[in-house]
Amino acid sequence: MGERSVAIFTPGLSRGALANNAAAMAAGFWDAGVRELYLVYLSAGPGRYVTVPQGVQLISLGVRRTRWAPIYLARFLRRQQPDVLISLLAMVNISAIAGWLLAGRSRTKLVISEHATLSYEAYVEHKNDLRMRALPCLARLLYPLAHGLRANSQAVLDDLLTKIRVPMRHDRVTFIPNPVNIDAVSDHSREEPDHPWLRHKDKPVIVSVGRLARQKNFPLLLKAFGIVRRRLETRLIIVGEGPERTHLERLVRELGLEDVSLPGYSANPWRLMARADVFALPSAEEAFGLVLVEAMACGLPIVATDAIGGGPQGVLENGRYGILVPSDDAEALAEAILKVLSSKDLRDQLALAGKRRCQAFRPETVARQWLSFIDRLR
Repeated sequence: MGERSVAIFTPGLSRGALANNAAAMAAGFWDAGVRELYLVYLSAGPGRYVTVPQGVQLISLGVRRTRWAPIYLARFLRRQQPDVLISLLAMVNISAIAGWLLAGRSRTKLVISEHATLSYEAYVEHKNDLRMRALPCLARLLYPLAHGLRANSQAVLDDLLTKIRVPMRHDRVTFIPNPVNIDAVSDHSREEPDHPWLRHKDKPVIVSVGRLARQKNFPLLLKAFGIVRRRLETRLIIVGEGPERTHLERLVRELGLEDVSLPGYSANPWRLMARADVFALPSAEEAFGLVLVEAMACGLPIVATDAIGGGPQGVLENGRYGILVPSDDAEALAEAILKVLSSKDLRDQLALAGKRRCQAFRPETVARQWLSFIDRLR
């Protein structure tokens, strides 16, 4: 496979989980011996903390919206004719298929990748967005044109095949976890934290990282934190930005909470994770949970909800590498956080287990799963 060429198509590389995931995929293929390797993106190139191996060719399509991407993607495919095009994320997947068709399907194998529970995204999280509501129909119609379909968890794959009813044979679909550049996360985590509660820590700190969106269910974490505060002096930092900020700030006031910080987006959340005491993920839906693997790489014990999409269950192996609690149960989440904060032995045990577990998501390990799947496709 080392002599073949692979192109990875992603919305952008400037920042965020998807950018880091695409960069980690490229690193994995490179480490696995693929030397003709392209990262294709709309317009936003690699940010400071997005680690792309030297030798990977960065291809900007020069467009800001996915609707224009098919034309320029088709030009790239005709010119470079990679053996494989891997498309990441639902909205980009449709553009990838259109561009591949415009290129005359060429000789390139097309593999579509899903990173979210599409039925939840379309019918719950974005039910008032007509574009998102149309995605299940488009997926049923267009995904079968691709050579292969990959999901980042078994639950996401099951959702595509049973709820969305994408008609693809089982030998053309697979579940492969997301890769995480463990070494890069570890390196970045050594930077001095930019939050005063972690630079001069005088109380235990709970940290969570994610987009301030409904699916992340941060109100649950705020309610659980209120319960924790009745029994233990601690602080909570929620790193991220998004449409739910106003609602969360109002809830903090309504619950009368102190020691809650919403500092916004951070390009390097790992330096905060590495100095906190516990990582809490309260998601209602989580297809994978990249941030869980990153927290493990930072040596942080984890408490997470048993979310729709199966991400935390898969990453934590049903509680073997962190504490899983039922979704939407503030009492259970609070008790689990208190349990971790109250026992240094438990924190050390979970941190050590997490360090072992995150090795399974190293880029080269995941890339070899990709290459095995691609080789099976005809």
